[in-house]
Order: sequence, then structure tokens, then C-alpha cells
Amino acid sequence: MIKKHLATALAATVLAGGFVGLSAGAAHAYPRVNKCGSAYTFKQSWEITDSRTLSAVVGFIDIYYNSGNGYNCAIARGNDAVVTGQHEITVALRRSGGSTWVQDGAGSNYTSYAGPVYTYAKGACVDFVGRLAYNEFSGQGDAGYSYEHCG
Repeated sequence: MIKKHLATALAATVLAGGFVGLSAGAAHAYPRVNKCGSAYTFKQSWEITDSRTLSAVVGFIDIYYNSGNGYNCAIARGNDAVVTGQHEITVALRRSGGSTWVQDGAGSNYTSYAGPVYTYAKGACVDFVGRLAYNEFSGQGDAGYSYEHCG
């Protein structure tokens, strides 16, 4: 429960700072493909849900880790079963407790994914945020997770 509240506050803070768009996918989504590099191992996907209903999964944030250099990588991708065509997808990543976000996709017009973005976090956790703006006026998915994937 605490993580959920932290994540909500985190997403609101980052998105208010100009973040737009984030995505991910499931069964009918853009397939999870490692765009981080061959040295990066997939860790987990986190859902991006519709910010109005909180039930429709509109995308995912995929997290990868390179144990050789201590870097994490994030990619956001859309769920094509819910969202099709071009849209704004944004992904951001930082070392937990840090102040600098690494981002991709603000103002984008992507069709499948945003990222990869990288941050060093050996022996630490990471925070990540994703957004997918998939309808010109009302369709939007947001997700924020803090103190996840600790490596």
C-alpha cells in the first residue's frame, strides 16, 4: 500500500514536470524486445493503466539490468489491444533517492515504444515512470513505481 501511494505521488511529480506519454503491452501488445543490449537481462514488466478507470492496461514498462556494469535500462511499450497508431509514449528512470531523471519520448509520436533509457544503480533501487497519451483529449495511461528492482 505504501509503495502504491509513493508511486502515485512519484508519477504525479514527474508528469507535472513535463513528462508526456508512456506505454507498454500485454498479450496483444507490442512484443517485449530487448532494445537495451545483449548484456542486459530482463527483470520484470510493470503495468501502465488507464488513468481514468485504473483497470485497462494500456502498456508496460520493461526493466532490464546489466550486472557487469551496474546499469538499469527501461523501455515503455503500448498495448495494441487497447491503443493503436501513433501516440506519445514516455519513459523515465532514475536511481531511487536521486534527483536526475533520464527520459525519452516527451512530445513523441511513437508507434511502439519509448526508450531505452539507462541509469547507474549498482547496489541500489530504481524509480521509473511511464505515460501513454493515446487519445487526443482524454485517453491517458500513467504509471510510477519507486524503490523497485533493487540490484
